[in-house]
Amino acid sequence: MLVIAVGGPTVENLRSLTKKETFDGSRKDVNVAIDRICEFMGIKIIFWDLREPFIDNLYKPNVSQSRLERLIEQLDLVLNQLCDIIVEPLRDRVVTGLLQASLDGLLRVLLDGGASRLFSPADAKLLEDDLEVLKEFFISGGDGLPRGVVENQVAHVRQVVKLHGYETRELIEELKSVGELEMQGSRSKLGVDAKTLLRVLCHRSDSESSQFLKKHYKIPKSTA
Repeated sequence: MLVIAVGGPTVENLRSLTKKETFDGSRKDVNVAIDRICEFMGIKIIFWDLREPFIDNLYKPNVSQSRLERLIEQLDLVLNQLCDIIVEPLRDRVVTGLLQASLDGLLRVLLDGGASRLFSPADAKLLEDDLEVLKEFFISGGDGLPRGVVENQVAHVRQVVKLHGYETRELIEELKSVGELEMQGSRSKLGVDAKTLLRVLCHRSDSESSQFLKKHYKIPKSTA
């Protein structure tokens, strides 16, 4: 009998392809789940375990008396404990989760810190130094995360820190113009949105910001 081979996938090939697709899909799901767990670990550490020294008390009563450097020892202890219990391939993902949570915590302090946190342009240099300390902690002289990864994560927070260096009058003028620029699809001079500018003004320790907020937004200063 003459058997003619017909091109195209066989039943066995189709089964193999189906198994491979199922495995690939499962592997992606597992990776997503691992990322979520790593993110959760970082959030738990910053917003629960270290909530009192970080979220509740950093920069109280003022920046100069409560620097972020005081938290590095506690962060280092927590990070060493994590690295002792996780497998090496997951180390960078866990550390990245802690970095992201640390930066989110710092943004919470700077923009939603409540009425007891006040900042002035004179604090900007100290805030920049603190951000640099946090950045170098996670780079750890080349033994931590890649410098490029950390720099990318830090960029947004650095932008907010720089806002604290502007005089109140400059922030007010920027806030007045940013709405119109956003409608035109253009970026503001400072590269931030109106909500961020407003939050910075809410934490200003001067009468100019207080009067502006009361007049135009009916809110007192330092209201996060």
